[in-house]
Amino acid sequence: MTMISAREFSDWLIDRFAEDGQGVSLTREDINILTGRQSFSLGFVHDIHYEVMRHNMAFVTDTTREMFYLVPVVERPWKDQLKRNYERDLYCNVLPLNKSG
Repeated sequence: MTMISAREFSDWLIDRFAEDGQGVSLTREDINILTGRQSFSLGFVHDIHYEVMRHNMAFVTDTTREMFYLVPVVERPWKDQLKRNYERDLYCNVLPLNKSG
């Protein structure tokens, strides 16, 4: 089996999972098997992420870089979501992140 590029792998992921709406998880071993690689760098993961973001998906890893997640990206501004959830003054439950002063 020949090694496939990040772009080829991201195309494969999008073709199979973009319409799912839930996302999927993959192990490092899954990616090695699917791509024909014995190992891969964080740069490879970044390249996959770049490619899938064009399809409103994100490809991220956990802190140990053993599990990887293809997840849908939702463009939902936080203020709009807060309004929907609390239906009152938008800023009543928001504390400023800048605590100087």
